[in-house]
Amino acid sequence: MGYALLDAATDPATVLDCGLVPVLAAASAAERLLAIAGALDALIARHRPAALAVERLYFNKNAKTAMRVAEARGVAMLCAARAGLEVAEYTPQEVKLSVAGSGSADKKQVQRMLALVLALAEPITQDNVADAVAIALAHAQRERFGEAVAIASR
Repeated sequence: MGYALLDAATDPATVLDCGLVPVLAAASAAERLLAIAGALDALIARHRPAALAVERLYFNKNAKTAMRVAEARGVAMLCAARAGLEVAEYTPQEVKLSVAGSGSADKKQVQRMLALVLALAEPITQDNVADAVAIALAHAQRERFGEAVAIASR
């Protein structure tokens, strides 16, 4: 499971931390979920984010993969709820549209756009980490837009 924490108050947004939650391949499903919960609780305690954004599940041909993703999402949402965080969900198409300008962008296009939009020295090439950064950026952009609309509506 990838994770990313952004400081959206900067322009461009700054990646504060990102990576993969360390999970032993030989661990049982329950032990993997426990490791994810522990890592997310520690990240939340260390960075004190305002929200947690996750990818909304969509139809997946591989039911086994879909179940594993659903379980990890559930753990992430539980960690967020325990910490009193807002939880936002975005479909892969919403994330791709927000980051790359096209809901059908491929992973490499999203990775290149992340490097450009966030002024990164190099693209993030690890798929799960890039997905997490993209989801965080999509949420930051959605929040900024909502704030701008609220100001304009006054």
